[in-house]
Amino acid sequence: MKLVFHGGAKEVGKSCIELITQGNRFLLDAGVKFKEDGFEAPFNIFNLPGINGLFLSHAHLDHTGSLPLFEHYNLLCPIFTTEQTRELTAVLLRDSYKIARIKHLHPAYQKIDLKNVYRSTRIIEFNKAYKHMNIDFKFFNAGHVPGSAMILINAEGKKILYTGDFKLATTRLMKGAEQLLNDPELKNIDVLITESTYGGKILPDRNDLEEAFLDKVEEVVKKGSALIPVFALGRAQEILLILSKRKFSVPIYFDGMSVDLTKKILSLDPTNINGKKTLIDMYKKVDLVKKEKKRHKIMNNKGIFITTSGMLQGGPVMAYLENMWGNPNNAILLTGFQCKRTNGRLLLDEGYIYLSGWKTYVKCQVQKFDFSGHGDDNEIKQLIKALNPKNLVFNHGDESSILSLKAWAEKNLLAKVFAPSVGDSIEF
Repeated sequence: MKLVFHGGAKEVGKSCIELITQGNRFLLDAGVKFKEDGFEAPFNIFNLPGINGLFLSHAHLDHTGSLPLFEHYNLLCPIFTTEQTRELTAVLLRDSYKIARIKHLHPAYQKIDLKNVYRSTRIIEFNKAYKHMNIDFKFFNAGHVPGSAMILINAEGKKILYTGDFKLATTRLMKGAEQLLNDPELKNIDVLITESTYGGKILPDRNDLEEAFLDKVEEVVKKGSALIPVFALGRAQEILLILSKRKFSVPIYFDGMSVDLTKKILSLDPTNINGKKTLIDMYKKVDLVKKEKKRHKIMNNKGIFITTSGMLQGGPVMAYLENMWGNPNNAILLTGFQCKRTNGRLLLDEGYIYLSGWKTYVKCQVQKFDFSGHGDDNEIKQLIKALNPKNLVFNHGDESSILSLKAWAEKNLLAKVFAPSVGDSIEF
């Protein structure tokens, strides 16, 4: 048995791991890593028609964005995922293709490839055993976003668990994955491949964080406007649920891909989703912004603006930034992880962003509230200790986060510990 790391190793982005077992080849996720001039696809995957199956953990593009590219180059295998992930992935991929065309960035695939991804997908139910070729597999709730799954694969008499992105604790949007800590089927895993996004970092208490966030929003809208950049899937819906706890004197505007994805989530099976009724109520209550004309009309209004993208790398948030950055009464309230070399990270670390190609030092207030859908250092270690793996592989994290976890594991566990780089392979 062999694992080959085509992406997502010592980095956040383009997650893609190849599992080779008894002559068959399977992929775990197929993401992209976005850059200013396009995107990076997974590294050096040979003979895509020879892939026998692809497993998707969830819909975020850093795990799904390469699917149409792979289809274009003759990926012929079934794609296994949950119904929620299939439907949400379809929305995100269509939007990604549309944005690439608008920016005159050739995405290296065609519109028909989006349809082929959907047609190739096979729906997997949570907690149900399946068989494909020489492997058995099962999906478990990962607690990250709607449809997200940890994937258990049995092959060659070994149990491999791929966590994808996960959160043990329950949030306003998602039921957590904490129940997996006591699942006898997951004890003494042979190979655990875990995300490491928040390795070495402890997130604040969620209730305290929500109250601090709501207090800040109330403070800001007394004199100015609050701009809340969000990830379209997961964070946008959770922010709506958090804002539902208070009444505000200004309108709440809801813009970007968040609008379509929230509508789609509300149409899907609510398995593992919390607060659906409240989310429906908030979706009806907020002022939806679907057209550029309306966006320009409301731009100077005092209000709460929830929009994409969460790392300030494009989307409607850029128009709001152009309008709001120079007023000290306004505030940009970041709500999640900011990758290196993104506008969001530059804003936090250096105090500037790039607007229309110009370096711009913002004068408005900036504050980060980490409403993460990922487990922090404590949760990652809690999962590892509960599952007691023989082999432990850290991926999906900055190098510093991964090396922090690796040092802890080597000191405290009996497992063999691996921290591969892109292009590396491991045999078991």
